[in-house]
Amino acid sequence: MQIRVEDVSPVEKKLHVEIPWDTVQAKLGDAYRELGKGVALKGFRKGKAPRSVLEQLYAPRVHAEVVENLVRESFYRGVAEHKLAAVAEPRDVEGGEIKRGQPLAFNAIVEVKADFEPKDYTGLPIERRKVVVADETVEKALEELRSEHTELVPIEGRETSAAGDVLALNIVGTIGEHPVDQKRFVVDLDDTDKEPVPGLFAALTGLPLTTKDHTLELKIGDDWRDENLRNRTATLSVTILEARAKDVPALDDDFAKDTGKAETLAGLRDKLREDIAAHEGEHVQKECRDAALKELVVRNQIPVASALVDRAVEMQWNRLRAMLGMKEGQGPALAPDMREKMVPTATDEVRGQMLLEAIGIAEKIEVTDAEVETQVAEAARGRNVPVARLRAEWQRDGKIDNVRWSLRQEKVLDFLVEKAAVTEVDKPAPHDMHDAAHHRG
Repeated sequence: MQIRVEDVSPVEKKLHVEIPWDTVQAKLGDAYRELGKGVALKGFRKGKAPRSVLEQLYAPRVHAEVVENLVRESFYRGVAEHKLAAVAEPRDVEGGEIKRGQPLAFNAIVEVKADFEPKDYTGLPIERRKVVVADETVEKALEELRSEHTELVPIEGRETSAAGDVLALNIVGTIGEHPVDQKRFVVDLDDTDKEPVPGLFAALTGLPLTTKDHTLELKIGDDWRDENLRNRTATLSVTILEARAKDVPALDDDFAKDTGKAETLAGLRDKLREDIAAHEGEHVQKECRDAALKELVVRNQIPVASALVDRAVEMQWNRLRAMLGMKEGQGPALAPDMREKMVPTATDEVRGQMLLEAIGIAEKIEVTDAEVETQVAEAARGRNVPVARLRAEWQRDGKIDNVRWSLRQEKVLDFLVEKAAVTEVDKPAPHDMHDAAHHRG
């Protein structure tokens, strides 16, 4: 087998292949013998039909299968012999017609990773947002923590509902043309952000705790947050099934001790501030990583094989479908115009991955087995499964290599940030920093 490689572009090679007739003849013989084992023809015992008869009936099919196999074999051999970083099966096969007594000759295009050296990846100009935790952010986090430690207790000493109560209701009726039938609907009369219709919580305040089939009529204005309910009337029949008062802990040192986070209230505030700052610091580091990668790609517009871009587009599309709650196979196919719009970002995504991989090699950045094991252990805790079981599952599915690859990409990104020309800036977070309070640890 003779294989010659011709450069077509930085990401394409053309294979010129010539396979001797002896090899082709042997492959044909093997194919016809295998075919003959399972073919039953009239006038012949099963497996005894002469090859000449099989050729008359099945030659096109056998020739196509032999050529397909020889193209695949030559592809793998050519990749190995010429050390090609192939990223897809061969395409645009030309020739490949079997002619008795003649070599089989064909050409095929093979897409490869571009051969390049990353440049200008140190000193990348990026901005780092300063982390400032406002006092009100700490107080909001403190109130959330206080809410988590609030207990619901039976109501004593009064017979009517009051602000702050939590009620379990049976509600039937209509909101405009929309029917309502809630067998057990729990409401917190303090949580007006979750009030289903305006004025409901006020109407529920001061009702006897034994209220049954009480009729409410509430007008919904044209400025209500749910536009589907605007300018409608809610006519509801309400029964209180259960009522609880909140036993809210005082903000004092005892409360701080009960949380297990600090010995004093002042210490608890400090701990919350520290946790929020740490979580926000993770956001800032991610922003820096993203900025460094974006600048790296701008400086290194390396060519990218179309097969890699196509895969990246499909992965982006699948991520989008997953975000919309679609399972695999559900929903519409990716339209050509949408695919075209996704190509630029997919190309840069692949370009960035290739650059990070190349920098990791150039800078000898490695991931240790201990780092991989830590990642597996964290995932196992999150899934509440034994570490050994998850490790075995990931090893079986090849996910361990993916973990190692992802960790290396993150380490290279951190290297880029460490070597970047960083400017500290005062600007607001692109998200609500108060979200950090949910990750107090």
